[in-house]
Amino acid sequence: MSAIIREPKEDGFNPDKYLYFGKYEESHLFHIEESSVYKSMGDNVCTIEFVLRHKDSEILLLEAKSSSPKPGNQEKFDDFIDEIYRKFSHSMDLYFSLVLKRLEDRDNEMPEYFKSADYSTARIKLILVINGHEIEWLAPICDALRDKLRRQIKTWRLGFTVLNHEQAGEYGLLKEQ
Repeated sequence: MSAIIREPKEDGFNPDKYLYFGKYEESHLFHIEESSVYKSMGDNVCTIEFVLRHKDSEILLLEAKSSSPKPGNQEKFDDFIDEIYRKFSHSMDLYFSLVLKRLEDRDNEMPEYFKSADYSTARIKLILVINGHEIEWLAPICDALRDKLRRQIKTWRLGFTVLNHEQAGEYGLLKEQ
C-alpha cells in the first residue's frame, strides 16, 4: 500500500508538492488518520498521517507537511509547532488507547502487528517530513518540537526527528518515482 500526502487546499496538480510514501505491506501500515475510531473522536482530536512498521522492531508515527513557516514569523511558527505537537500528542494517546484496548477497534483497522508488538523492545519514533525544505531550515523546527514534546519523548523513550523530502527518501520512507 502506498500513501500520497498532499495539502488538500491547493488548486491544480503539482507533483513536486506531493510526497509519495511507500510501497508498504498492508500489515505494516495503520492509517490512523482514516480510521473510524479517529473519526469518531470529534473535532477536538487531531492525528498524524499514519503509523508504520519500519524495519524489524521500529514503529514510526509519521506526519507530513508540504511547507512550514519560517521561525522569523514567530506567531505563525508557534502555531505550526503547536499544531504538530497536538497531532503527535493526540496520536500517541489514540494509538496506545487502541493497543491497550481502552478503545475498541470495531472495524479491525489496526493491523495485528501493532496490537501484538513487544513494546518493551520496540523503537518508537515520531517523524515529521516537510517536503521541499532545505536541510538547514529543519533545525529550528526540530529544536522547538523536541522542546515541546520533551515529556512524551522522555516518558515513552521515543525517538524524534524532522526530515525533508530528500532525507525521507534516504531513510527509505518514500516510493521511488
